[in-house]
Amino acid sequence: MPTFKFHIAFPAIFLMLVLGLHKSYGADPGIDSLKAVCAQIDDEKELVDNYNILSSLYVYTSSDSSLLYAQKAFDLAKSIKYQYGMGEALFQISYCYDQSGEWNTAIENLEQAIGIFNELNDTTYLIGCKLNIGILYSYGTDLVKGLEYIIDAKNLAEDHNNTYGLPEAYTNIGWYYEYLNEYRSAYQYYIKALEIAEDNNELDFICMLNIGLGYVNIKLHKLDEALQNLQKAQELLPQIEDKHIGTEVLILFATYYLETNELGEAEKSIQTAEKQISDQKFERLLPDFYAAKGKLQLKQKKYTEALINLNKAIDYCDKLKKYDIIKDIYADKTEAHARLGQYEKAYQMLQLENQSNELLQPNRIAQVLGEFEHTELLKEQRNQEQLKEKLREEQNRSSRYRERVQLQITAFASIFLVIIVIILSYLAIARKKHAATLSQNYNTINQQKLLLESHIKKLADDEQKLKKLNATKDKFFSIIAHDLKNPFNVLIGISDLLRTDTDIKHSKEFEVLAEGMFQTAKSGYNLLENLLEWSRTQTQSIPFEPHAFKICKVLEANDILFKQSATAKQIDITWPAKEDDQEVFADYNMVNFIIRNLLNNAVKFSYERGKIEVNTGPVGNMLVCTIRDHGIGIDKDTLSKLFKIEFSVQRDGTAKEKGTGLGLILCKEFVEKNGGQIWVESEEAKGSAFSFSLPLHKS
Repeated sequence: MPTFKFHIAFPAIFLMLVLGLHKSYGADPGIDSLKAVCAQIDDEKELVDNYNILSSLYVYTSSDSSLLYAQKAFDLAKSIKYQYGMGEALFQISYCYDQSGEWNTAIENLEQAIGIFNELNDTTYLIGCKLNIGILYSYGTDLVKGLEYIIDAKNLAEDHNNTYGLPEAYTNIGWYYEYLNEYRSAYQYYIKALEIAEDNNELDFICMLNIGLGYVNIKLHKLDEALQNLQKAQELLPQIEDKHIGTEVLILFATYYLETNELGEAEKSIQTAEKQISDQKFERLLPDFYAAKGKLQLKQKKYTEALINLNKAIDYCDKLKKYDIIKDIYADKTEAHARLGQYEKAYQMLQLENQSNELLQPNRIAQVLGEFEHTELLKEQRNQEQLKEKLREEQNRSSRYRERVQLQITAFASIFLVIIVIILSYLAIARKKHAATLSQNYNTINQQKLLLESHIKKLADDEQKLKKLNATKDKFFSIIAHDLKNPFNVLIGISDLLRTDTDIKHSKEFEVLAEGMFQTAKSGYNLLENLLEWSRTQTQSIPFEPHAFKICKVLEANDILFKQSATAKQIDITWPAKEDDQEVFADYNMVNFIIRNLLNNAVKFSYERGKIEVNTGPVGNMLVCTIRDHGIGIDKDTLSKLFKIEFSVQRDGTAKEKGTGLGLILCKEFVEKNGGQIWVESEEAKGSAFSFSLPLHKS
């Protein structure tokens, strides 16, 4: 009976051979009757065999009892030097330790079993041992070694024409393709395995292959086929002894519902799986369960709870030394920290994801699979050459025979020659078709290799972009910290002077100092206010509600707002005519902020008795708004730094008005949020023209 290692992605097949291979019993004896037989047996070899059978009968109901009888079988077999019984017992012991998650101990027992079955030249058990040890290595970090064992088992089965173990080998090779996200190749191997399992009517194996095909179809976005696979697996569960499989089906159903955004159904599946794991003490499924639960909470936007469960998944991975899913867990943790705005932790998780991925040697796995496929291709070519050689030998024999026959019966030789020509033509056509198929398969492998390389390059590029983004933000925060410290230094200096020099309160300098404190406090407040506004844009907490409105509505509101400050500097502001008014489709509050900020800058940098012109007009399907002043203008160096978060551009106005350096950055983000662009034209000492575009409303 097979059992499985379950990935959240897909199960790999772990063989259980004992029930199918025992020599003593053709049918499944009852446990109680077999115990009674054991109490009366004098033949020690037969007793070893019966202990091994009892161990296999207990495997799904009592792991402790199964291990107890397997150990009894081994100890007795060792004492009487019964090699076959020792090998069977070691195989069974390894299976028990796999069930309890003690995989290193399971590997040690299988390695001893391989040595014994090599001496006995038992091909079937060797295939099973090598498949199982391959699976056990794949639980940890040595996936490459596991793959090599599985390929060795597959070759051994084919070389000895032993179909036992072939579907398991195909399935596990398919799992490695799945691990590399080569889902189409994985699908082909799973189908290959399923065909053999259905021919042999192996229900438990058919069940798990439907689970695997369900997961692959989810990844290929064939959701209807995925649901059919999962329902087929669910239908077979009552006929399956291994209760782990039922829990695995529930976890994969949760994965399906997460893909279809049916979060309520996903949560039900997770809750049912949690109860089964708790009741049955399925500790080896805990990493997969907590990973699935964390992914559900990620979808539910419960990011803190998701991190708790993802951390539990990592803890159980470490405890069980199960590292094949840890890369996906770190990927989910990266998203959770990013959603919480914890970008530094998100970057740390991304690095851990990359490190865990490299730990499992995906490039080496891809190389081994490539070499495996190349070897398979060469094997096919050798078979073709052997066929050709046999054909040539047959032709030579036929030629000699024909010469002899022609001396006796010319007519018969002519008929035989026609038959040979027909056969040769048929074989040539068949070879041509087969060669075309092999060539197509080879090209497919090369394409998959190129695709894998492009994915790896994209991951590297994304990592560089994230590093660059973090460096830019670090620089920005450094600038903000420096700019925020200056107003406090001024306030501390002035307040200390007022506190220590009592005479200054009655001097002419008092009003100057008070005005300085006011302007400094106002500048610091504006900086904090703009910094808060910027942070809200970064965390997506500013609501974005675009709708249609007349641009003159915003202009009129700002005309009233800036009347007093413009009058104070005797500045004349001209506005566009109402008959030229246009309707735009944008967020009103964001547009109001943009115009208010640009007008504030125009007033700040205009000379007394200056002039500011506000113009609007359509350009294609966009409305362009321009605010032009005739003030101090902007030099080329400063112009190149505008709108960039890594530079703090602050200048005093013509009346010593203070700025924060954040206003234009916010303007740029708001304009782009509304689907427009912002730009500036300026010449030093002649003034500046800031323009931005917004989508026109389509009536």
